[in-house]
Amino acid sequence: MGNNYISNLRTKLLHWEYWPTWIIYFPVFFYYLFLSVKARNFFFFSTVNPGMEMGGLYNCSKYKQLKSIPAEFKPKTLYIKKTTPLHQVQTLLSELNLDFPIIAKPDRGERGSGVSLIKNVSQLKNYIYHSEGDYLLQEFIDSPFEAGVFYYRFPEQASGVIPSLVLKAFLTVTGDGESTVQELILKMPRARLVAAALLEREGIHTEEILPAGTKKILEPIGNHNRGTKFLDGNHLINPKLHHFFDTLSTQIPHFHYGRFDLKAPSEEDFRQARGIKILEVNGVNAEPAHIYDPKAKFLKGIQTLLTHWGIIYTISRQNSIAGFKPTSFSEAWAHFIQWKTS
Repeated sequence: MGNNYISNLRTKLLHWEYWPTWIIYFPVFFYYLFLSVKARNFFFFSTVNPGMEMGGLYNCSKYKQLKSIPAEFKPKTLYIKKTTPLHQVQTLLSELNLDFPIIAKPDRGERGSGVSLIKNVSQLKNYIYHSEGDYLLQEFIDSPFEAGVFYYRFPEQASGVIPSLVLKAFLTVTGDGESTVQELILKMPRARLVAAALLEREGIHTEEILPAGTKKILEPIGNHNRGTKFLDGNHLINPKLHHFFDTLSTQIPHFHYGRFDLKAPSEEDFRQARGIKILEVNGVNAEPAHIYDPKAKFLKGIQTLLTHWGIIYTISRQNSIAGFKPTSFSEAWAHFIQWKTS
């Protein structure tokens, strides 16, 4: 136990992708204050995506954004009120021809919190019981290719920019014919950091011995704080993707800045903008996540975040000139309280 703690601590100290958010955003906060003074409003960012609550910074409905995306570009998705009983949920699933496995996620959750792969009615019942708010049930796209495309478009321009593309490598172990799954997890720094949650999860057979070379995905949810590795995929950016996301972004009312989390049948399909399914759309809270590539440098990452807050400021100014008003302090406070108490 002591050795694992020391090993985890060493991993976190030597790899800034694991550092606490407040450390990473400490210099960004002062730049935000400067921009707020310049804009004469602390909530200037709320006009970047006027169709999103607080511009998408926090407590933003995922379903509201997905509704605007054409059906061919998103998984089947149900919005479920917290008070909906299990039998009604099952009826809704049946009407949409949505069968297990499915993805369940809070409608207003962040950073992968509360996202689960549901494989049967028993797990669905348990998820509903523990749900703290309204949630989504979404078709599980069983594809090995998952990515996040960061996109922004200045209101005065017809075309946007893809400055960041992150590839998501699911947390996976490879058998050696001798070690158990638990032993493989504890040997792997990235898996060891989330071992406590992994070893308690249904479907993880800790004493299973995988044949040599056999790979096993431990975590199907592509989120960094659940062990997924973020890789710089900027080399995949091409004109076809630019055209696809220019067209898609116009389907979302007043959307100018954020990240599309998606799946595609393969990397080549993604390059060709084929078979893309948008899992969710993030607003101002989105990060150019390629900066968390294990090979990325800390100072370069901070520089990228500062650059993007400069872009947020520019878009907000252009939208303000167009007549969009930033959120008032009382509205922002009420929204914050709702977020923390829901």
